Amino acid sequence: MKNVSLIGLPLYTRSKYHGIGMAPKALRKLGIAETVRQHAQNFKDLGDIELSEIEADTGPPRLRNSPEFLRNTDAVLETLSKVDPDDFVFCLGGECALIVGSMAGFKTRLRGTRGVLWMDAHGDFNTPEITISGFIGGMCLALACGRGPTLTSSVEQARPLLREENLVHLGSRSLDPSESEIMKASSLRLYSASKLHEAGVPEIAREAARYLAERSDWIVCHLDVDVIDPTIISAVDFREEGGLTVEEVRTVIGELFRTRKLKVFDLAGYNPLLDRNNYSGYELVKLTSQILSADKLD
Repeated sequence: MKNVSLIGLPLYTRSKYHGIGMAPKALRKLGIAETVRQHAQNFKDLGDIELSEIEADTGPPRLRNSPEFLRNTDAVLETLSKVDPDDFVFCLGGECALIVGSMAGFKTRLRGTRGVLWMDAHGDFNTPEITISGFIGGMCLALACGRGPTLTSSVEQARPLLREENLVHLGSRSLDPSESEIMKASSLRLYSASKLHEAGVPEIAREAARYLAERSDWIVCHLDVDVIDPTIISAVDFREEGGLTVEEVRTVIGELFRTRKLKVFDLAGYNPLLDRNNYSGYELVKLTSQILSADKLD
């Protein structure tokens, strides 16, 4: 890879998930920055941005800790609006909710239509009207698509962040009932983990990459590591059986690289507090090397 920027986004939206906010620092200690550096001709480490921490949950039951989320979203937006548009950007999360600020920030730097491949065991497509938990991390993709409440003025100025017809959701196996209905009625493409395994991951990977490439000028790949089966990566807060293998994840991302439109990669959802002997962390560092090696594929 020619130009690569690495940035840590230690965002989380519930106090009990504060371990996810520790992920960038923990993965740096395990060597992820050096791993990314090895795959870049020109490497920029932009560090970890400072975000407000959540010590106790506050706010409406259906939108917990929204003031902190909004402040942190603006901080993410401001930082990513300054990245070099020629760089491949590796976003080291943090919780999936980083997507709202990152998409708003990138929109100011990257021209054209954006597409997103969202790899996640969960939908993240709830809204305050249908949420069971009030967890913003379970709403963040819907928020990025313009559903839900008005956000900050900076985010609103950047809308639409993502059109649903330019979204592929892959690997789900735990959708809330109302969330599932909304996603199936949406123009997004939804490939559950069971559908992936039934149809074959290579075939679906090629189909998803082709779909996004035809509709997008640049693509974001968002990997919540809980899309991987918990027998392989266990250090996540929401473990769901029946997930993907590491090899299957590599296959999907390899197809995205072949489009030559992949500009951003998000790694999210790792909780080092749940990682005995750093096993999952080291596996993610190894996976990062394998993912970035896919850029060399013909």
